[in-house]
Amino acid sequence: MNSCGLRCLFILLSFPYLLQADLSSDYYSKTCPDFDQTLVQVVTDKQIAAPTTAAGTLRLFFHDCMVDGCDASILVASTSGKTSERDADINHSLPGDAFDLITRIKTALELKCPNVVSCSDILVGATRSLVKMVGGPRINVKYGRKDSLDSDMNRVEGKLARPNMTMDHIISIF
Repeated sequence: MNSCGLRCLFILLSFPYLLQADLSSDYYSKTCPDFDQTLVQVVTDKQIAAPTTAAGTLRLFFHDCMVDGCDASILVASTSGKTSERDADINHSLPGDAFDLITRIKTALELKCPNVVSCSDILVGATRSLVKMVGGPRINVKYGRKDSLDSDMNRVEGKLARPNMTMDHIISIF
């Protein structure tokens, strides 16, 4: 995908959620001043070690945002009583490298500023950094999202394009 396509996709997915109250580009400047530096370092190390990380993380971001917003609900694991978005059939092929990246960033940030940074902001920031790293545009993002504690497989159906959908149906999803 060319850089214009990456930019359009990223903006399309982010725009509705940038309108949330209290989002700002310097959201963590006082509570976690090393947020950006830590995130970029972990992202860089992971992308060097596993060059498919950028594509996988962009796809994970897309799957998260298309189902009820960019709230990290795709990261929530299923429980014995509830199957999460992560385990919906269309998400079975999401790459482990992307999940691993978010876990690594979260761990690094928890050591520096415990209980401060949301996984949804980590996913947005990691995706932004990886898009830029692989030649796409640098997109300014705002932080301050809250993580969803609820994730339900049943919310996924009809919100992500499938190969057997008509073009009209796919367009209606967006």
